[in-house]
Amino acid sequence: MGGVLGKKKKQIEQKKKKDNNPTKNDQPAKKDFKKKEGKSSANGAYAFWEKKGKATMKKPTKLSNRQRQAHETIKATMKATLGGGDLSETVKLPEGEDKREWIAVNTVHFYNAASMIYGTISEDCVATNPKCAVMSAGPKYEYLWQDGKQFKKPTKMSAPDYIDRLFAWAGEQIADPNLFPVEPGARFPSGFMKQVKVIYKRLFRVYGHIYHCHFDKIKSLGANAHLNTCFKHFIYFIKEFQLVKDADLEPLQKLIDKFYAK
Repeated sequence: MGGVLGKKKKQIEQKKKKDNNPTKNDQPAKKDFKKKEGKSSANGAYAFWEKKGKATMKKPTKLSNRQRQAHETIKATMKATLGGGDLSETVKLPEGEDKREWIAVNTVHFYNAASMIYGTISEDCVATNPKCAVMSAGPKYEYLWQDGKQFKKPTKMSAPDYIDRLFAWAGEQIADPNLFPVEPGARFPSGFMKQVKVIYKRLFRVYGHIYHCHFDKIKSLGANAHLNTCFKHFIYFIKEFQLVKDADLEPLQKLIDKFYAK
C-alpha cells in the first residue's frame, strides 16, 4: 500500500490550484443563508474547527502504519486538491488501494471533523434549549437513540444526550480492532460495510441538527463557509461509496442538491 500511496501523494502535491471561493450554491436553502461569506478552502475549514472546536471525546489515534500512510495521503490530497474546490476528486479511491481501508481511514477523519464542529456549538446545545429538547434536524425529523446495549429500544432523548452517546458509540466502533483492524495483514470483517454505514448515517444527523438548530451560532462565529466546505466533503464521500440512503439525507437535501448543481 505504501508505494501506491506515496506515488499518489507525490502526484497531488505537484498540483497547484486557486483557493476555493464558495458560491451561493454552497449555502443552505434558507433566506438567512444567502449572505456573502468569503473564501474557505478545505484546509482552512478543518484548521478553523481544530482551533475553535472542543472535541466531545478523545480522538481515535490507534492506526496501523499503512493506515497512517493513508492518513497522510488524505492530508496531502486536501492541501493540493480541496483548495481548488474539486472535492469530488478528493474522495475517490486511489488507484490500487483497498476500498474498505480507504473508507476506514476516512471514517476516522470525518468522525474527528464532526466532533470538532459540534464542539463549537456544544455550549448552546443544551436540553433547556427548546430546539434541543429532543434530537432533531428541523420540525419534520426527530431521531431516537438505540445502541443494542443500554438502550435496546429506540429512545427519545435531548440532542446533547443523543450526540454525546453518538460520539462515544462511534469512537468505540473505530477503536475496535475487530472492526477496524490495525495489525499488518489483518482482514476487515464481513460486517464492516454494514456497520460503517450506520456510523455515517449517525454522523450526518449531527450535521442535520447543527444546520437546522444552531446555524445562527455558526454565523456568529463567521464559520458559514467553513461548515459548508466540511459538510460538502462529507457528502461527496458518502455519495462516492453509497454509504447513506437518500431517504436519510432528506433533512439537508436542498443544500446537497446545490452542491451538485452545475
